[in-house]
Amino acid sequence: MTNLKRWKLKPQTTEFTKSLSESLSISPLLAQLLINRNITTIDQAKKYLDNDCIPSQFNEEKLEQILEILESCIQKKRPILIYGDYDVDGMSSTAMMVKLISSLGGIVRYKIPHRFDDGYGITDSIVQLLQKDSIQLLITLDCGITNAKEIALIKQHTPCEVIIFDHHTIPKEVPPADAILNPKELPLQHPLYDLCTAGIVYQFVTYVATKHPQINPDHYIDLAALATVADVVNLQGENRNIVKKGLRKFSQLQHPGIKALLEVSGIKKEVITEQDFGFLFAPRLNASGRLSTAHHGVDLLLATTEQEAMTRALRLEKLNQSRKELDQEILKQAINEVETNPHYANQSIIIIGSKNWHAGVIGITASKLVDRFSKPVVIVAFSEDGYGRGSSRSLGDINIYSLLYSCKDHFLKFGGHKQAAGFSITQSNFTAFKAALELESSKKINQQALYDCLDIDVKLNADSINLELVNTLYTLSPFGQGNEEPLFYTDQLQIIDSKVVGAGKHLKLTVRDQNSNKIFDAIGFGLANKLSLVYKNDNHLVFHLNKNHWNGKTTVQLVLKDIK
Repeated sequence: MTNLKRWKLKPQTTEFTKSLSESLSISPLLAQLLINRNITTIDQAKKYLDNDCIPSQFNEEKLEQILEILESCIQKKRPILIYGDYDVDGMSSTAMMVKLISSLGGIVRYKIPHRFDDGYGITDSIVQLLQKDSIQLLITLDCGITNAKEIALIKQHTPCEVIIFDHHTIPKEVPPADAILNPKELPLQHPLYDLCTAGIVYQFVTYVATKHPQINPDHYIDLAALATVADVVNLQGENRNIVKKGLRKFSQLQHPGIKALLEVSGIKKEVITEQDFGFLFAPRLNASGRLSTAHHGVDLLLATTEQEAMTRALRLEKLNQSRKELDQEILKQAINEVETNPHYANQSIIIIGSKNWHAGVIGITASKLVDRFSKPVVIVAFSEDGYGRGSSRSLGDINIYSLLYSCKDHFLKFGGHKQAAGFSITQSNFTAFKAALELESSKKINQQALYDCLDIDVKLNADSINLELVNTLYTLSPFGQGNEEPLFYTDQLQIIDSKVVGAGKHLKLTVRDQNSNKIFDAIGFGLANKLSLVYKNDNHLVFHLNKNHWNGKTTVQLVLKDIK
């Protein structure tokens, strides 16, 4: 089975492109790319291209209320507990809040729930923890908004005040907290609406800095940016500003933990990009929450000395190597099961489970199986006691949450969104669940939807590829969810050399513009199976353009997404 991709060129709006280009004195290509990103007015385009746009903020009365609660607790020397989530957003926001409160003179400690022992969010046991440690203020980060029952118990059995910082959807039953800061209270088009929790904390830090001059928001922006990319939130509005500013700070490598994490990875980087957030730093931090405890990740982010940071980074690197090995073994077994069993060839969705798989890494495996087979994937890892944790990933416009919701009666717990969802299930229910979901998928999934679609921005003349063009493209960065990197197509590049690299996984090409004879390097991650195509006379390439920094030299590099 091969993951085939459809190529679709976005509509080219010639008249408006010309008008936008002339009004802003920008190239027609850049104007078209702005239009492709739903920029429909000149004013929107100006704001989008403005590198120093004025940041938005939450309601000042709400920020003041939260600060007053915090200041009162600090002044009275009352202990404060930070309760964060076990992903990068939770770890980053926890480290940021601990640092802020410590800088204000507060007595603070933190807890991150264990992924398997505690699960997501607050449990009833929080009451005993607060009582035992005489906690007077609980601040939840990246969780809490769905814990109305648990927070009601806290208010009933303890004198503890509760503040919630969370970006998840606000339910009908709102927890009885003393204060809630959640961007989902704002209008859908508000610049803060898509903030992750670290972004919310950064907004609060910025406000606190206006009242306490010793607080410098620049010392927090790098972690806010890292979490924003790692949490795959929409890179529009204030999120884009946070990542832009954070990248500049991040690249200085002044944070001991981040610097150590880069060193132990063995990867030399002259320039840190938003892609490095997602592929270099986030997996190493997430490994702690997947295989052990996310406290290790927070400890690294709170490290203040190079020696301390290196010790903690080495621990994360070891966990990440274990995570990779587990992932590779699970992926190997899963691919073998799918490719040797003819049952899956006739299904619109792949549903597999095993007692031999680690629940902490099956989400990663599911994503790789989606890429390989171009179908939604559901993986369940069963424990010895007969309970399973499931993780699912989708592609294109297929709503995996909706599909799983139709089978919710089979689950113990269930949650997620359009592209990814998770659940728990008993092993005795798995066979019936699998049959029900396969049936539902056969009804709901159109076979054409199983062809992953590459939405191409522009057909590019090869002779226009140069560093000046790449610099122009970077004015649209940072790229990510909701602000995708520009994707181009050309049939004007001749392949003059090719080889497989990266343990046989990736395709490396040398290509030449047939008109100008300019030569470029190209890399296709995961495209080694396309090697046979490069010997054809006509090659059609879809690619991103970026800069390759090596030995002090900067060149243009094509990042291939597909070849036909």
